[in-house]
Amino acid sequence: MIKSLLLSLIFISGVSLIGGAHESDLGLKKEPPIGTLIGVTSLQNWLYMAGQPDQMTIMELKDKGFEVVINIRGKEEMNFDEKALVEENNMAYFNVPLLKDGEIQEQAVIDILAVVEANRDKKILFHCTSGNRIAAWFAAHLIRDKGYEKERAITLAKQAGLTSANTERMLRNYLAKIAK
Repeated sequence: MIKSLLLSLIFISGVSLIGGAHESDLGLKKEPPIGTLIGVTSLQNWLYMAGQPDQMTIMELKDKGFEVVINIRGKEEMNFDEKALVEENNMAYFNVPLLKDGEIQEQAVIDILAVVEANRDKKILFHCTSGNRIAAWFAAHLIRDKGYEKERAITLAKQAGLTSANTERMLRNYLAKIAK
């Protein structure tokens, strides 16, 4: 109850716990591989954005200090029971798919932020398949919740792992919808 009230107050006030209003507050940096994950980017040394971890990497996460895994892939994309494996390794697991019918969903953007902020005091592995959707969500968050200019947020998303032209197109379509 108190956690729900706190999250509601955060959203009502428009405050986000991810970084400050300035880029220097983001603490965005490239990280060494985590297990088989390459191209990992961290935000303030607590939110690690990456592609899909394999089963061995998931089993190593707890020893590396991770407490939470957030997966924004759809259930139909998974080829093993990631939730069970994460929970067997004493970490919390959340699955909030970002896309539906090839489009970024506004409610998913909001729900993902709520999960991230509710776990702000923990080390989080935040992933999709390749890191592209994570980076797209990051840009959407910077624009929606932090007031970033669109092209600057997309540039930062590219630094965070946005490499797919198709995902960038989905992001731009989403941003055009919320700008109306």
